[in-house]
Amino acid sequence: MSENAFEVPLNEVDGHLPDVIAAATERRTIAYLTDQGHRVAAIVPTEEAWYWTPGWQAAEAEADADFREGRTRVFDTMDDMFAEIDVVRGEDMG
Repeated sequence: MSENAFEVPLNEVDGHLPDVIAAATERRTIAYLTDQGHRVAAIVPTEEAWYWTPGWQAAEAEADADFREGRTRVFDTMDDMFAEIDVVRGEDMG
């Protein structure tokens, strides 16, 4: 998400926060506010806010761990994948 994020030092934001918000909105990306090189706040476009919620970030971390530990499957077709989902859910009607 937000590959084009940009950083703005806090000492440059004073009096220019509306400009930073406008730039983040126009670019549809995250603006990180920094203090001595450390990110201290973020301005996140509303259409991306869901991604940064604690619940979604926990799910992302779980998915990353599953991938690292090899708990993934590759399917030849989407139909094969959905059939497996049905079996796992106990909804195999076939």
